[in-house]
Amino acid sequence: MKKSCEQITEMLVDYADGQLSAGESRQVAEHLAKCKHCQSTLKALQQSIELAGVIWEDSLAETDTIHIAVPGKTRRIHWRRYAAVAASILIVMGISVTWRAMTRPPEPQPTFAEIERRISESGRAARLLAAAELLAEYRDAQSFAKQQYRYIVETYPETPAASQAKQRIQESLAIFRSLGDRRGISRSSYWFSL
Repeated sequence: MKKSCEQITEMLVDYADGQLSAGESRQVAEHLAKCKHCQSTLKALQQSIELAGVIWEDSLAETDTIHIAVPGKTRRIHWRRYAAVAASILIVMGISVTWRAMTRPPEPQPTFAEIERRISESGRAARLLAAAELLAEYRDAQSFAKQQYRYIVETYPETPAASQAKQRIQESLAIFRSLGDRRGISRSSYWFSL
C-alpha cells in the first residue's frame, strides 16, 4: 500500500528517531527514495533534532552546577523540561518552514497554445506596422497609415509593433504640434483628423 506525502510527513519524526516498526520504516524509506520534497523535510527535521540535542547536552552540563536556594526549602530547577520544550518548538518550526517552502504553488507557465498565439499576433502586428510605414511615406496615404497605427495599438497592445506604432503616433503628434503652433491649428482639430 502506497502512502501519500502527507501520511509520510506525519511519520518522519518517528522515522528519524528510529521508533517505527520495520515495515513502516521500509515504506518511509521507499517513499523517500522517490520523493525530493519528503527528503528535504527529513533533512530539515534531522538538523532540528541535532540542534535540539546540542541544546539538550549544553543545558545538562549547566544544570549539574546550578543550585538555587529558596528560603525554607531547597529546590532544583528541572532544565531538562525546558530543553525538551525548546527542542520541540525548534522541530515544529523547522518542519513548518520547510513544509511551507515546499508546498508553495508553482508560478503558472504559459501553454504552448498561448505562446503560439502571442507569436502569431506579433507577426500580424509587425506586418501591419511595415505596411503602415510604407504608406506613411506617401503624402496621400498618411491618414490611412495613422489609422493603421491606431489599429495596431488597440488590437495588439502587448506586441513590440504596438510600442513602435505608439511612438509613430507620438512623433506625428509632435510634428503636428510644431506645425500647428506655427499655422494656428488647434489640437482638437488635429485629433479629428486622426
